[in-house]
Amino acid sequence: MKNVLLIMMIGVLSFITSCNSSPKTKSWSAEQEKKWKTECTDLLTGHGTTKAEAEGYCDCMFQKTAEKYTPAQAAKLTAEQERKIWEECAYSW
Repeated sequence: MKNVLLIMMIGVLSFITSCNSSPKTKSWSAEQEKKWKTECTDLLTGHGTTKAEAEGYCDCMFQKTAEKYTPAQAAKLTAEQERKIWEECAYSW
């Protein structure tokens, strides 16, 4: 009985997880994500933001970007599109 319950719980969790992630998020490799976040953090710390704050903003910014855009699409975002995503993360520039 425990095994059946465990299998059912794993199935439900897998279904919920797959429903919450967009296909665009899955298009980003770990290397692309790391590069994106590093460049973002370097940009913000270069303009006086603390590293901890920069990492927080960049994590949020990456998540919002990856939900809406593939890496190729993200590379072509306009300044206005980027600004809107930054505002979603409560950062103004």
